[in-house]
Amino acid sequence: MCAPSAVREARLRAAAKLEKDTGRHYSEEKIERTPRDCVEAAGSSLKHSSNGGIVVGGSEAQQEQPLQLRSASFTLFTVASLQQHTGGFSRQDLVRETCFGKIYAADRPTGSKLSVLKLDSDAARTPVPEFLEAVRGVAGLRHPNVEQLVGCCVEHGQRLLVYRHFSDRALDGVLRLEHGASTSGPDENETLRWDARVAVALEAAKALEYLHEGAGKQVVHRHFRPEHVLVDGELRVSVSGCGLAPLVAERSDCCGVATSYEPPEAGGGAAWTPKGDVYSFGVVMLQLLTGRRPYDGARARGERRLVPWASARLYDLAALRKMADPRLGAPPPVRSLSRFADVISRCIQPEAEFRPAMSQVAQDLRRTLENARAVTGTGSGGSAQV
Repeated sequence: MCAPSAVREARLRAAAKLEKDTGRHYSEEKIERTPRDCVEAAGSSLKHSSNGGIVVGGSEAQQEQPLQLRSASFTLFTVASLQQHTGGFSRQDLVRETCFGKIYAADRPTGSKLSVLKLDSDAARTPVPEFLEAVRGVAGLRHPNVEQLVGCCVEHGQRLLVYRHFSDRALDGVLRLEHGASTSGPDENETLRWDARVAVALEAAKALEYLHEGAGKQVVHRHFRPEHVLVDGELRVSVSGCGLAPLVAERSDCCGVATSYEPPEAGGGAAWTPKGDVYSFGVVMLQLLTGRRPYDGARARGERRLVPWASARLYDLAALRKMADPRLGAPPPVRSLSRFADVISRCIQPEAEFRPAMSQVAQDLRRTLENARAVTGTGSGGSAQV
């Protein structure tokens, strides 16, 4: 769905020529408008603080760019600049859709790339002060495995989040979990090696460990699933959607198959805790193991729901080897497979108190990866490959 390279190159050349001819730059809000102009245009009330700053929803913002709310800074973009870099949010630049909204590729004349999330549903109607406060929290997240937010846009009723581009591919596409993955093609049978799957799980676990224990303030993802695990060409991982839970209703079905990743306690109205993320992570690990979606109505009745079907088989080595994604070819190494299944079984425990912390999950996956690489001969310094 991304624009052909020729289209993008033509757009970049046109933008660069326009900047050269006019002497104006369109990529960042700080060139075109002040924070006051942008927030006032969005309809938010502003007050002056005692030190001359701008107070937005109780937080102070400096007059100069980038906009700074308390401790985190980010850039305010105009709708016009983002339209320019995404081809007017054209379908050609639409990369993928997630439960939060549509994501577009944005190419700047400088050569850098951005990913623009156009929020939909209730999130797009979030009041400006509340939205900026949420953005402040996301902008403060700094970890190699967490998608980095660089700015936002609140003009003309829009709620757009702008991220540093990491990858156009997510884990659901890499594993080819969706119905569209069955279409024929030259690489239809390609999939991730076993050690690569364990490595992806470990990198994603590090992101959740950081959110739960290392971000200063505990952050619960609440929407962890393959579509939010970005994977680049070297199979490095960045988790998207971090810190966006406050923008989505607590019982939102925005993610369609949300209930397949929800822990049992969520159905009873209990608040989502880090142990809820652990359960969701366990479901994703099951998908890495089996290559299946969490719910597949095309399968036999007893196999449609992945967690109930797989739970009883995680303790039986023979059944476990049969569960493994057939596209792996040979079954995974026994020791690594057994460790992986043990982590899954603890993550998907029905009672939240029996699930491990993500720090323990990450530690166990490190050992699992060592076992996998010891058998396959993949060194710790080499990147996992498809």
